Amino acid sequence: MPGDVKNIAIIGANKEGLKLLPVLMGDPRTRICVIADPNKDAMLFKLKELGYRLAPGRKITVTTDLNEIKKVEGLDIIVNALQDQATEKFLEAPEFKDMEKLGPLSTRLIWGVRASAPIEGLGQDKSHEQSNLLTAFREIVDAVRLTIDRKELLSVILKLASESTRAERGSIMLLTEEKTLRVEIAKGMDDEVVRKIRVPMGEGISGRVWATGKPHLISGKARTEEFSRPMERSDVKSAMCVPLIVNGEIIGVINVSSSESTHVFTNEDLHFLTSLAALAAEVIHRSNEYEKLRVDSAKFTFWKEVDSLMSSHLPMDKRLTTVARKLVEIVPGLTCFIYIFDDDSGRLMLQASSIRDSKGVGHLSLRSGEGLEGASLESMSDVFLVDRTEHGQIKRVYLTLPMITRGQLVGTLNGQVISPKGLSVYHESFLKEIRNLLADSVWKHKQSELEKLRSRKMFAVDEAGLETISIKDPKKLVTIIATTPAAILGAEGSLLRIKQDGSKRFQTVATFGLDDKSVREYFLPFEKETVMEVLRRKEAVAREFSEAASPYIRSILAKPLFINDEIVGVLSMFNKTGDNTLYASAFSKHDMDILARFAVYAEKGLTNILVAPPRETKRDDLENVPSPLTIFEERVEQELNRARRIDKGLVLATVRIAGLKDLGAEKAAFEAGVIGNIRKKTRSFDVVIRLNEETFGFLFLDTDEKVPRLLSSITEVVSGDEGFRKTFTDGRADVLYGYAMFPREGDSFAELFAKASNRIKLDLNKQDSDIDRLDKWLQ
Repeated sequence: MPGDVKNIAIIGANKEGLKLLPVLMGDPRTRICVIADPNKDAMLFKLKELGYRLAPGRKITVTTDLNEIKKVEGLDIIVNALQDQATEKFLEAPEFKDMEKLGPLSTRLIWGVRASAPIEGLGQDKSHEQSNLLTAFREIVDAVRLTIDRKELLSVILKLASESTRAERGSIMLLTEEKTLRVEIAKGMDDEVVRKIRVPMGEGISGRVWATGKPHLISGKARTEEFSRPMERSDVKSAMCVPLIVNGEIIGVINVSSSESTHVFTNEDLHFLTSLAALAAEVIHRSNEYEKLRVDSAKFTFWKEVDSLMSSHLPMDKRLTTVARKLVEIVPGLTCFIYIFDDDSGRLMLQASSIRDSKGVGHLSLRSGEGLEGASLESMSDVFLVDRTEHGQIKRVYLTLPMITRGQLVGTLNGQVISPKGLSVYHESFLKEIRNLLADSVWKHKQSELEKLRSRKMFAVDEAGLETISIKDPKKLVTIIATTPAAILGAEGSLLRIKQDGSKRFQTVATFGLDDKSVREYFLPFEKETVMEVLRRKEAVAREFSEAASPYIRSILAKPLFINDEIVGVLSMFNKTGDNTLYASAFSKHDMDILARFAVYAEKGLTNILVAPPRETKRDDLENVPSPLTIFEERVEQELNRARRIDKGLVLATVRIAGLKDLGAEKAAFEAGVIGNIRKKTRSFDVVIRLNEETFGFLFLDTDEKVPRLLSSITEVVSGDEGFRKTFTDGRADVLYGYAMFPREGDSFAELFAKASNRIKLDLNKQDSDIDRLDKWLQ
C-alpha cells in the first residue's frame, strides 16, 4: 500500500456518514478503518439487519463502541458525522490531540477537490489543477446550499486558498456592522491577536483592496509610501489579497502570504485566488444570511422570555440567575457570571451565575482594576481575551461586557466560552444586545429599590423623631441623637458635640461605636478636621478617603445642629456600610437628606432642654413636622401602591388600650412591656406607630397572619403580670382592636383605617379561643 495513504475513522453510521462512503472509497489514497456510532438504531446497523453488508475486502470495522477508534494504529483523520456534544467531548481525549478532525462538509469539499486532481498531485500542470479545484468547489458548493456550518465553510475555503497556492499564512476578513474589516478565521496567526484586529477602509493592504475592489499581488516588502499602514513583517516575501464581492458589494477579503524566498506568487495564483473568492463570496453571503436568520429567530424568542422575566416581581438575583442559565443554553460552551455595581462601595458584586450551587454569589466583590471584570470599571468598554494555550481543538474566550444605561454603569455581564469553535460573531453580537436589555432592567430595579429604601428610612426618622422631641432627660436625648441616625444610615459609629455655655468649645456628650481605643485614635483626627469645616461653612460636610490615605476611616458625614440660627452642636458619623455590602462606603446625597430631616427633630429636642420655652415660638420648624396619623397614612399609601404592583395583600390594624392614660405610675411599665413584646413578635419591616396616648397603628406587609400574633403578644403582657391583670379585671383598662385587609375590605387608607377603627373588645379570659377563631377566619 502506498506510503501516503490516509487511514480514516468515521463517527456516525447515520445518513450523513453513509453519504461520505462513495467519496472516500473512490480515492485510492484513503482507507476507511472503522465506522463507529453509539446509536444501535443507526441506518448502517438497520441495513445490516436487512442483509446489506460492506464488502469484506474493505476490512472496515463497524462498532457501537467509540473507544474502538483509540485502538486503530496509524490513524490520520477522524470524520465526525454526528457533531453532537457528547462526540465533541470524546474527541477531546489526549489520544486525539494531534489528529486532524473533519466534519462532513469539509470531507466532501476536500475529497471532491482531490478527486478532481491527478494522484501524482502538484507535479502536474498547475493551471489545469487549479481549474479542476475551482470546478470541484463550484459543484460541491451548489450541492450543499444553506446546510453548511459557517465556521467550517470558512475553514475549508481558507484551506483551499492556502494549500492550492502553497501559502504559509492566510486569513478571511469580513465586513462588520461598524464598517471595519474583522478577521473571521486565520492560519498561522495567534487567536488573541486575530480577535483584536480591526482594519478601517483604506488602511493597510486589506483596507486598500476593500476601498478599490481590486486584487493585489505583492512580491517583496510593501512600499511604505503606498499604504498608510505598511507591512512591517520583514519575513513576508510574497502576499496576495483579493476582495469577496457579491452583487457588486464587497463583503470582505481573502489574504495569503509566504515567507519562502524561493516561492513567489504569480499572476496565475492571483487569477486562481480571485476566481475562488468569487465562488466563496456567494456561498459565504448565503451562509451569513442563513446564520443571521437562525440567530435572529432564537434571539427574538429569547428576548421575549428575558423581557418577561426581568419585568417580573421575583428578587433580582433570581431573575439574573435564570437569565444566566438561559444564556448558556444559547451560546455553546458559555459559563456566565453577572455582577451588579454597588454605588455605595464602588465595587462589583457577584449577583448571579450559571453554575449550580455557586458559593460566591452575594459574597464575591471586585474593586476597579481587579480581574477582567474590574478592568471594565476603568475602561467602560468591552473586553475579549483568547487563551493562548492549545488544548486539542478547544478554544477559550474570556469576556466582560459592561452594562451601561443613561450614562451609568449598573453592572457587567461576564463569561468564559470553552468550545471547539470559540465565540462566533453572531453569538458575540447576541450577548451584547442582551447586555443592553439587562442594563435597563437592572437600572429600573435599582431606582425602585432606592426609592423604597429612602421612603422606609424617612419613615424611621419620623417615628424616631417624634420620640426624640418628647424626651425630657438630657442624657437620654443626646444618646438618642447620636445613635439613631447612625443606625438608620448604617454608619459604623458616631459622635455628638454640644457647645458649652459661655464658651466656643464643643464638648463630646455622646458617642456610638467608639468604645475601642484604636478606633477612636483613627477617627478623632479626621472628625476634628471635619467639625472645623462644618463650623466654617455652616452646612453639612461629607468626606471620603482612599484606602491608601486612611486604611480604616473611609468616609465621614458631619451635620451642624442649630437653635435660633446659631450652631449649638455637630453630629459626625463615619464608615457608612452599604445596604448590599459589608464594605465601608461614601455617604450619598440621599443620606444627607435623611440626616437633614432628623436634624429638625434633634434641634427641637435640644431646644426643649437648652433653651427656656418662650411665650411665643420664634421658629416654625415644627410646622414642617407631620402628625403621627399623617406619617402613618403616607406609609400605608406607599405600601398599597407596592402591593397593587406585585399583587400582594396587607393588613392594617389599630389597638386602643382604653384607660391607659389614667394608669398613673403603672403606665410607663405597662407601655414598655406591651411595645417591647409587640416588637419581638413583628418583623423588622412591619410598621408600628403610636397614633395618640392610647392608640397604636400597625401595618403588616404581604401577610394576613400577624393580627392573631399581635393580640397574643398583648395578652401575654396583661396575663404575665399580676398588677396588670387586676387592672383589666377591675375594668380600669380594656384592650380594643380592629383590623382591615387589603384588597378584601378596602382599596385606600381611608377605607381601611375606617374599618380598622371599628374596634371590638378583646376578652382576656377567653383570648385563646378568640384568637384561634380569628386565625382560622383570616386563613
